[in-house]
Amino acid sequence: MSAVSEDVQQMQPARESVSYDRTGPETPAGRYLRQYWIPVADVSEVAPGRAKTIQIMSERFTLYRGTTGEAHLVANYCAHRGTILGTGWVQGDDIRCFYHGWKYDGTGQCVEQPAEEENFAHKVKIRGYPVREYLGFIFAYLGSGDPPEFQEIELFGGPGVRDRGSYVRKTNFFNSLENSVDWIHVYFVHGRSGFTTGGVNREIPRVRAEETEYGVAAMQEYTDGKTGVTYILMPLAMYIIGSGTRLEGYEQPVLMHQLAWRIPIDDHSHRSFNLYYADVTGKQAELFVADREAAKARSAGVPSQEELVNSILRGDIHADEIDENRPDIVGIQDTITLQPQPPMSERAPDRLAASDGPVILLRRIFARETRAFARGEAVKQWVWPRDLRAIPQV
Repeated sequence: MSAVSEDVQQMQPARESVSYDRTGPETPAGRYLRQYWIPVADVSEVAPGRAKTIQIMSERFTLYRGTTGEAHLVANYCAHRGTILGTGWVQGDDIRCFYHGWKYDGTGQCVEQPAEEENFAHKVKIRGYPVREYLGFIFAYLGSGDPPEFQEIELFGGPGVRDRGSYVRKTNFFNSLENSVDWIHVYFVHGRSGFTTGGVNREIPRVRAEETEYGVAAMQEYTDGKTGVTYILMPLAMYIIGSGTRLEGYEQPVLMHQLAWRIPIDDHSHRSFNLYYADVTGKQAELFVADREAAKARSAGVPSQEELVNSILRGDIHADEIDENRPDIVGIQDTITLQPQPPMSERAPDRLAASDGPVILLRRIFARETRAFARGEAVKQWVWPRDLRAIPQV
């Protein structure tokens, strides 16, 4: 493992010759990120026999579920005259274009053209992509060649309480990814939140980071000897064990495991796909679920997150005027911080400091890997721990 020095003079330049915040299909970072399995939708987003257009990394695709229930992902446009396939008809595990009836199977192979000679269809093929449903999400491989081995995660298949969700944030994916390893901001941005009641932001911690076989371990060290770790599972996921909920009758808090993929939609927005897991069963699990449902109920009838974010950014109210007991208070605070940030390649070079060590390491890794991939050189083969509970506590 290689540690990041806190010597400011060792910091990387803010500008890179190869940008890693641009992820369109022809960009170096876009081609690099397409070499991994990534979540592209929730399984509930498309019903059997239905289709829709989705956008990932500035590219549109057609996601459809056959009448058999099997999910498929193909190019967004019919090869004939460019109509989007999501407006067509799903027939079995094929999709028929709304415009002239050309039909494609799940691999993108054209299998029927009603107004053409029978032997023409086999000459036409659009892109089809491998997909896999796992833990409530639809994952896809958008790259070239054979996909890598799919990395399963034992923790989220355990007997405890599981949940999932997603949200869209209007900022570049990398702004959000590096925010995950920035624990200095927690003391300021989340000063009024569950981080306070949990004691996480009781002081500004000393931070450091190390590169690992799976990505980055960003550590926080407090004067009372306690520590915390946030993990980046390369290239796009963040894993953390969150501060716990205290349930009546139980001495120890329930710790929440969270795994979140920051998936670019375009260069100015991304979607976060989130998995949550609490290792509780029986009566404790029942109380935990009831507590979470009560928290959701408290959000009914109150101004939406979007309304509050827009009011704050307009200057109509200040973030400190929001009820700190809102379950989504941390999300609101992060959004007002990150949403106005342009991508790194569109803003003046950042003035980084010693406490930015984890951010600097993450930037160095992305710059190194993106550069290597663009040059046709070997990139690091990231290996995730199958059981995240066994992840090394560095």
